[in-house]
Amino acid sequence: MRWDRFELKLYERNEGYHLGPPAIPYVVVKLYAGASMRMYEMGDVDVTGVGYSDVQRVLDPDDPLHADLLTSVNLCTGFIVFDVEQPPFDDPRVRQAFTMAFDRQWFVDVLADGVPLPARGPYPPGLPGYNADLAGLPYDPEGARQLLAESKYGGPEGLLPPIVYTNGGYGSYSGNPLAEMWERNLGVTITVEFLEPDKYQDKIDAGYHGQIFDGGWCADYPDPENFADVLFHSESMQNEGHYANLELDALLEQARVEQDVGRRMEMYQQAERMIVEDAPVLFTIHSLSYMLVKPHVKGYVLAPVGVPLERFLWIDPEELEE
Repeated sequence: MRWDRFELKLYERNEGYHLGPPAIPYVVVKLYAGASMRMYEMGDVDVTGVGYSDVQRVLDPDDPLHADLLTSVNLCTGFIVFDVEQPPFDDPRVRQAFTMAFDRQWFVDVLADGVPLPARGPYPPGLPGYNADLAGLPYDPEGARQLLAESKYGGPEGLLPPIVYTNGGYGSYSGNPLAEMWERNLGVTITVEFLEPDKYQDKIDAGYHGQIFDGGWCADYPDPENFADVLFHSESMQNEGHYANLELDALLEQARVEQDVGRRMEMYQQAERMIVEDAPVLFTIHSLSYMLVKPHVKGYVLAPVGVPLERFLWIDPEELEE
């Protein structure tokens, strides 16, 4: 399941009589309709997610919105995709160099306001198969420059083609700051291309992107297959960077049918190590969930896996704002 932003406006049925809570006849999902926090404060929506830049504010007990806040872990991982069919990222040493030139802790602390968790692999905490001891590729600018020099394209003065980073335009935690980090640590030149958020995924799916572009995934079901297989098997539709590793494919296909749970988790952890080492994507963060829910909305449960909740919701008319 892709990362999407959405806000909900709920409507109650006023006519007739009901046994139990008042029914909700329909729900309006507003996609990219404006600034979600402002819409929530104005009463235009009843449920909305909280962006990283606003989390510290709503965590303050003195803030008026704090009483409406729900928090939870989720099963989401952010990453940046390298298109391995486009030079120079067809060379794994270039992908590894860009990964090792990425200061993950700085990204979390500065660009994401210290809210999410750093991601070194695809599996988020709480997912079966999560390996807390996974080291990942280290932040090592000197080693990254050496890898880039050893690649078939050479260093910045070699045969590197122009590099375009396509950004989703979701906020200040990606785009130019990351390009500047790579330019500073590797000496390369990167052009940042911003796409409109509401058209971003359609254009990515259509192949309209540079060699680097933003990505992310949230579990449809709590199993490592939903990350390793769905995102990195060479025949998967969600493998947007066109990564292909026949050894990994064979391992993932074995894991699909392995009935011993312990052995199966070992296989997925082995797959994770292979993915991290080959660096088809650069893992950035494991997000946490922060939602604002109006007091009159009842039955809302913030779960680690996104599931439709509308049929369980009801509106308490006594708490509706005038």
